[in-house]
Amino acid sequence: MLQQKSDQGDDPAWRWSFSWQSSEGRRSTSPASDNYQFPLAPQTVNSPIPARPEDALLPTKLESHQQGWNILENVYMANSTLYFLTDEPEKWPKLNLFTSSGYPLKWSDADKKAREPSEWDIAFISPKEAKARWGTRVMPVRGWTFYVNEPNQFLGHYYHWVGETFFAMQRVYASLDPEIDVKGSTKLPHPSRFVFRHIDYPEWIKWAPINWRVIQTLYPSAAVETASQWEQRGNITRDNRSVWRFDQILMADRGASFREQLHPGRNHRTASSAWEGTLNSSSRFWWEPVRRGVLRAAGVGEDVIDRPSIWANWRGSFTGDQKPSQNDMAVLEKAQTLAPVVISYISRQRVRRRMIDADEALFVKSVKELTTRRKWKFNHVFMEELTPEQQLAIAAETTIMIGVHGNGLTHLLWMPLTPLTTVMEIFYPEGFAKDYEWTARVLGFTHYAIQNDTAYTHPTEPKVNYPKGFQGTTIPIHGPAVAKIIEDRIDGRLLPQPGW
Repeated sequence: MLQQKSDQGDDPAWRWSFSWQSSEGRRSTSPASDNYQFPLAPQTVNSPIPARPEDALLPTKLESHQQGWNILENVYMANSTLYFLTDEPEKWPKLNLFTSSGYPLKWSDADKKAREPSEWDIAFISPKEAKARWGTRVMPVRGWTFYVNEPNQFLGHYYHWVGETFFAMQRVYASLDPEIDVKGSTKLPHPSRFVFRHIDYPEWIKWAPINWRVIQTLYPSAAVETASQWEQRGNITRDNRSVWRFDQILMADRGASFREQLHPGRNHRTASSAWEGTLNSSSRFWWEPVRRGVLRAAGVGEDVIDRPSIWANWRGSFTGDQKPSQNDMAVLEKAQTLAPVVISYISRQRVRRRMIDADEALFVKSVKELTTRRKWKFNHVFMEELTPEQQLAIAAETTIMIGVHGNGLTHLLWMPLTPLTTVMEIFYPEGFAKDYEWTARVLGFTHYAIQNDTAYTHPTEPKVNYPKGFQGTTIPIHGPAVAKIIEDRIDGRLLPQPGW
């Protein structure tokens, strides 16, 4: 409770009394420390800040480490520099696996060097030095902080933010609760704040409003601090005589995630270390709290949202990572009778990287004929014409999503996990990229790369390649062949693989 008090007279003195009551689960404090008054005397750099018992210099603890994606307790910040408080820095991973300088991701030797963090970005500090420097001037920042040290070149992009950085952060955070169930039930609290170190709010929401929609509807109580607010935190501690202590923090850094060759060299994805580093500690349904939360806020019906519950006890997949079992095939055979089949085509015909117009017309005609004959639903959409709520509703009901390689396929994130869920991505002949292929398979979906009349899937997908024409307006597609590929997938006729 805040109370304003004044003395009598023409020149009143002002004093704020600050009192609160400990909440359940919080460390108990003495009555004297729960009701104290800020001193009336002017503060100097040597004046002590009244300290609550828990406002101490606590050691930094590393709870989960994947390069570029880390969960820690008690991380300190003064003058915009992050500090890990420890007596044993030699036992820690290299600091450049936690963070970078925030320099844009370019690939010359000079650019790579510029991304290396300096002592002004991050440093170890011993308890002795911390006590001498900060004493009791510790300002605790309660709750979970999701700290994003990413250059602004990616944060305005739907796929690069939601489908990569946010995706990886959620994967690491969800690994703290391996019991997340098919309905998205979790013991994990919502983060208290997001910190975007290198972008301001107007710039962040300018190009992809759905980015902030995802955060603000999923975590409605979370504050969003951007570069300006972080600068102010640094300014408050610019003399390095006081310090912020982030009690629980998830640190995300795209630059740091690219340090070692294993990640993402095998799959070309920044989120790969977050994924592979938590394979043994994550639930199959780790993404469900996010998917369900975003879709509910968009007004999608529970009957659509809850579709994965039909297969709650099925633990197989058709991602190509292993040969399907007899039980998997039996599940697949019945799947189309248990939930509506919805084919959604996301058109790019009004922008660059699109199909030959005549080919696209035949493709749409072929799929319409198929879905009419089989009594399946067909969505032919230009996402840019729809509201965010309409876009999310379409993705939520989709069984097979089809589209030319591009940002619209990021909507695969909101598709339900079922035995039939498939992303069919159309490429220029001999072209291939891992973006949506990797993301789809990580979520347990099937991915087909389609080049004209031929489909490929893991583990025999094409090599990454960007031939001339990849970004162009003359991508060929054979409509009748693709319609047959769609029908085969729904009917359980999978693409044959070596050794199967």
